[in-house]
Amino acid sequence: MYNERYRPQFHFSPKENWMNDPNGLVYFKGEYHLFYQYHPDGTKWGPMHWGHAVSKDLIHWDHLPIALFPDELGTIFSGCAVVDYGNTSGLKDGDEDVMVAIFTQHEEGNQKQSIAYSHDRGRTWTKYHNNPVIANPGLKDIRDPKVFWHEDANKWIMSLACGNHIRFYGSSNLLEWEHMSSFGEGYGAHGGVWECPDLIEVPVKGSEEKKWVLIVSINPGAPNGGSGMQYFVGEFNGKSFLPDESPETTHWADYGRDFYAAVSWLDTPTQEQIWIGWMSNWQYANEVPTHPWRSAMSIPRVVTLMKTENGYNLVQTPVKEIEQLRTRKTIEEHDVITHKEKPLKLSGVGPLLEMDIEVKEAQADTWGIHVRHGESQTTIAFHLKKGQWSIDRTQSGEVDFSTEFPSKDIAPFEKEVNKVQFYLDTSSLEVFLNDGESVITELIFPSQEDVEMELFARNGEVAFDRVKVTNLKGIWEKEREL
Repeated sequence: MYNERYRPQFHFSPKENWMNDPNGLVYFKGEYHLFYQYHPDGTKWGPMHWGHAVSKDLIHWDHLPIALFPDELGTIFSGCAVVDYGNTSGLKDGDEDVMVAIFTQHEEGNQKQSIAYSHDRGRTWTKYHNNPVIANPGLKDIRDPKVFWHEDANKWIMSLACGNHIRFYGSSNLLEWEHMSSFGEGYGAHGGVWECPDLIEVPVKGSEEKKWVLIVSINPGAPNGGSGMQYFVGEFNGKSFLPDESPETTHWADYGRDFYAAVSWLDTPTQEQIWIGWMSNWQYANEVPTHPWRSAMSIPRVVTLMKTENGYNLVQTPVKEIEQLRTRKTIEEHDVITHKEKPLKLSGVGPLLEMDIEVKEAQADTWGIHVRHGESQTTIAFHLKKGQWSIDRTQSGEVDFSTEFPSKDIAPFEKEVNKVQFYLDTSSLEVFLNDGESVITELIFPSQEDVEMELFARNGEVAFDRVKVTNLKGIWEKEREL
């Protein structure tokens, strides 16, 4: 177990069978809860349940039994969980604060919102006797509720994905909901259905300012194909979301092919906004060459905003807790210059690693990193004249399981490239440019475990202050019982 080919070693994955969207992210009594879309009877998408895991540090996870099962109202689609500290629902029974899950139940042609509650830190659940709490109003798609307590409005706020827009509902007790407003028709990208919304208040780096950010997953319609995530920055007054920018403006959270359905944890002890995403794409999610499990989650990331000349830009950085996986095995080079005739090769570095690059001066048209696994190669490249960077995984290893998988995925960057940080696991690559101002997340299925890095430059040279590779240890050394 956990030694299978392509098994992620420091990303969460289920022991076996199918997983997709993260659900019910909440921190309670020292535990980060991760529920997730789960099909316990196969490695392809099927009748949805809620799987469940908990962590004390967002890095090491303990598997728990399935939390929610389908019933006569349908299967259990995506949703959220809250701790009802004020017992607004009246569902508390005893001394333990009640945890409430809010989720979509799916029958063919009929999606509605239901709740369940737990008195034992999410270990066992009781479905509410009067489900659904929001009946279907006549829409084909109405799903993925995300709920939080809004202090100023003194009510629970729900964001709900409704095909081509988001509806906002309010409730004083989690049981009775009022539709307050809608947002999205004519705004942003509409190449596919809107899913998995999240409305969060995010700090702006270097200031006391905070802005509201509405997160919307979209499938298909992402900039590099298939599934992706867009976001809108603005204000929320307890009833309506008011965007700062014009309807045609579109912001993308991650330009990779494999970061989708990310939502944030509630009640984090640091009060940071931390989210996690499903590392896959609906174009090929059912076909990726893994067994006996399918899918993994991203590294949890802290979300902030950066104010730019063009508005606000979402910034993502890996949680600091991942630093505990660093080993003493490192390779570090200082004051390095590369050009066409002089690449920098770093051998024997794999297969789990963190790489940090600090750029001193770049006069080349293009520079980048070849990540080589034996004969296979994934290339991260920075096209400075074009103001773009890319990941090419067309030669990354096993790519022929889907015609949609081999890809060269492109992202813009605002100014110059100063820092590059990336995390390489057995079957994924997460790259953070300029301290997370731009991110690309990609699955790869390399032919070998041995890794060699090569920094290259074309049409000019690049000087680096530092190039550092740190080997990481895995999180599954032993199975713990909780």
